[in-house]
Amino acid sequence: MQYWVKVVFADNQELLVKDAIRHTISEDMEVLEVDSAKEVIIVPMKQIKYIACDATVFAQKSKT
Repeated sequence: MQYWVKVVFADNQELLVKDAIRHTISEDMEVLEVDSAKEVIIVPMKQIKYIACDATVFAQKSKT
């Protein structure tokens, strides 16, 4: 499943990855990793103001 991830940096610049496959924060909370089919982007958490993503990533399937 591909989805979008938007990263807004402390200086208000934005990064929008429209074809993300996965995004994770490292166990030590130091870096954000955004994976797409084309690239892997690693951003230090100290540079990030906030992160947003497509809510369908978290949607639960109904049990019917």
